[in-house]
Amino acid sequence: MNIYLILFGVGVVFVIVSFFLDAVLDVDSPLPILQPKLIAVFLTVVGGIGMILSARFEGVFAAGIIMIISIVCGFVVAGLINSLVVIPLKKAQNTSAHDKQAVIGTVAKVISPIPKGGYGKIRYSVSGSTVTSPAKCEDGGAVKSGENVAIVYIEGGTYFVKHCTVLNSN
Repeated sequence: MNIYLILFGVGVVFVIVSFFLDAVLDVDSPLPILQPKLIAVFLTVVGGIGMILSARFEGVFAAGIIMIISIVCGFVVAGLINSLVVIPLKKAQNTSAHDKQAVIGTVAKVISPIPKGGYGKIRYSVSGSTVTSPAKCEDGGAVKSGENVAIVYIEGGTYFVKHCTVLNSN
């Protein structure tokens, strides 16, 4: 059996398994190049390029050159995916997430009215980004759209707010 076919198959299976495990476990290696998804890409590219070149060039002398070309291509593609996809996505994930507890006390504007005992929607700014979240009035009262409120606490993804009478009188 062709070694490149085996590498390609292992790489494809590894990509599929890594995809599902990453969604559940979110495991990352301390060394960026040893991430499962990049190893999977490397194996798949080495196997694929090796199969393509082996079909075109045959012979013992060509086998060593094909292996070297395949490995170099594997490193190049894995490196490109790491620098152009993985790293930017990781940075975007880290900068867009904010500590929800840090927004307690923040003033927000009601953009969807909060009915008595019900839910509405608020908008507030954090780290230069505008965020909207579901909200409920802390005392169970109603709040009109456009009014300013203060975020008191967060429970289960719902932001509990109270009226800001001083801010609303402007």
